[in-house]
Amino acid sequence: MANGAMLPPDFADWDATRLAAEVVVHNRLYWDKNRPELLDTEFDRLVERLRVVSPLHAVLDALGPDPAARVGRPVTHTRSMLSLEKCYDEKTLRDWAAKFVGPVIMTPKIDGCAAMIRYGVDGRLEVAATRGSGTVGEDITGNVKRIDHLPHRLPEGVVGPVEVRGEIYLSLSRFARLAGDFANPRNTAAGALKQKDPDKSAAVGLQFLAYDVVGAGCVTESEKLRLAASWGFLPVESEVLERDALQAGYERYVERRATLDFEIDGVVFRAERVDEQERLGFTSHHPRGSLAYKLQGESGLTILRDVEWSVSRTRIFTPVGIVEPVSLSGATVTRISLHNWGLVQAKGLSLGARVVAVRRGGVIPYLESVVEAGDRPITYPETCPTGGFKLIVRDDVVVCSCTTGCAGAIVGVLRHFVDTIGIEGFGDTWLQILVDNDLLSEPADFYRLRAADLVVFDRMGETLAQKLVDQVAAHVEVPLAVFLAALGVSGLGASASKSLAGHFLSLDRVRAAAPADLLVLPKFAALLASKVTDGLRAMGPHIEHLLEFVKVIDEVEVSAARPTGGPLQGKTFLFTGTLSLMKREDAQASVERLGGKAASGVSKALGYLVVGSEGKAGGKLQKAQEAGVTVLDEVSFMALISQAEASLTP
Repeated sequence: MANGAMLPPDFADWDATRLAAEVVVHNRLYWDKNRPELLDTEFDRLVERLRVVSPLHAVLDALGPDPAARVGRPVTHTRSMLSLEKCYDEKTLRDWAAKFVGPVIMTPKIDGCAAMIRYGVDGRLEVAATRGSGTVGEDITGNVKRIDHLPHRLPEGVVGPVEVRGEIYLSLSRFARLAGDFANPRNTAAGALKQKDPDKSAAVGLQFLAYDVVGAGCVTESEKLRLAASWGFLPVESEVLERDALQAGYERYVERRATLDFEIDGVVFRAERVDEQERLGFTSHHPRGSLAYKLQGESGLTILRDVEWSVSRTRIFTPVGIVEPVSLSGATVTRISLHNWGLVQAKGLSLGARVVAVRRGGVIPYLESVVEAGDRPITYPETCPTGGFKLIVRDDVVVCSCTTGCAGAIVGVLRHFVDTIGIEGFGDTWLQILVDNDLLSEPADFYRLRAADLVVFDRMGETLAQKLVDQVAAHVEVPLAVFLAALGVSGLGASASKSLAGHFLSLDRVRAAAPADLLVLPKFAALLASKVTDGLRAMGPHIEHLLEFVKVIDEVEVSAARPTGGPLQGKTFLFTGTLSLMKREDAQASVERLGGKAASGVSKALGYLVVGSEGKAGGKLQKAQEAGVTVLDEVSFMALISQAEASLTP
């Protein structure tokens, strides 16, 4: 099968002998060869089918790496590193949680390599090993010692022996920068751990996230993570939930999947109380107090039947694949994103092709790979269907040659505005009708609509017409950051808009800013700064028209409405570089929730500069050091946040 392939439809009819043989082959390819040929979800399906057909088959107890393929010396685990029982639906999750008392802790199931690090009585790092068979692992001490944020000695006063367990992984951002032909981050990480030369292993840039501490006498899982952070480790991010919030927590986390800097193949739930875990005990395969909620059915095999083209507010035509109905993550999918014309060509995509479609969490279904070529080529339209202008290819995308905008692009602008502001009810069909009938041509026109203007159209009754008008009327007060993002200015997305609002505080100041004034903001290089200021200037008439109806809530007013007080009140934080453990906006939100303020630039009044562990600190670090600002790495920042949160606990 091709890399990332699917199981054939008839695999459910295989007998135990055939299933076991396939499991052996694909287990070896995954663990020992680091070149899997099945999607992870498909391998899980294969194993689960064998478990149904022959629950006691010896192959099920032999999953994992082959001891004969071990490179380093064997290391026997003081406590088994067992696999986790898998879950694929809410009912199984609820049934599992009903077996114990107390809350549940949720963490990401990172698609990396599980490892343990053992510290001796004197607190020195003695040995690090892979999980291996669960009983015996492989010595990887030399390579592990080269991983950043991994202490070689525990703090003074910590008495061993103790073990810290976690996941060694390669971040997606680091993987993207590596040169060479690597299959995926997980395989690259596994290969780096087997390197006999620690220098070559270190050059890959592996990272370690701690998820367990053994031997420290902790009473909760949260305590373990806080303890690991205080020792200098980066702990896996976590959330403690009550049992009625587990499914919602899972769905919320999976929706973030596309924004994470590491690959996940599910979410791990554990009983928060260690005594409850001990009461539940273990099977020979898994601990009963933990459960891995896997991403089920996110990939599927289907056939590409046709391609439609949609136009955005920036006049870019995006291909959308029309496919045979396929079930992905519990939904029947008939349309998938093909991203852009460059991807269509790079994948060698053609009509009639057998393709793998993927839908992760709440993300739009998209093309993953082509399994078998089709029989008809794909072409893009020669002219824009709404304006008749010629379409051209520029930087892998199809774009309309019209520079003044056409009806299709206008619909894109209007759709972006209502989606960003939160005005509901205006789908593409109604937007097109209102544009064609000269009722909408710019965002301000929404506020000019009257119910009497709308009821004249077919399928538009008085109730729907009034509902649309009321929706618009409910959005006449708009926060500055949202207003800026809704304008559709190229380069001015949600994150950039928030930065502008937080720095300049008012719409007037934003509009008066010169490109040089934006260079102090994170991620604003000269080209983007000019693009944003030019775009705002070009939008001037439209902004003035909007201000006839809309009150923009300046950041000064938003700040005044925020709750005051908190353990970080009066303290300011600036973040620079790439954060490996959390998104920058999440870190800023943590500061603000605790009463602090996220700053936009270095000054002598700045309290802390937090430097991401992925580097790229730029000139802010030098400026902060020259100004005498306290500099924190991610671990120190997390420890500070944990202390602040702990002070709120009665």
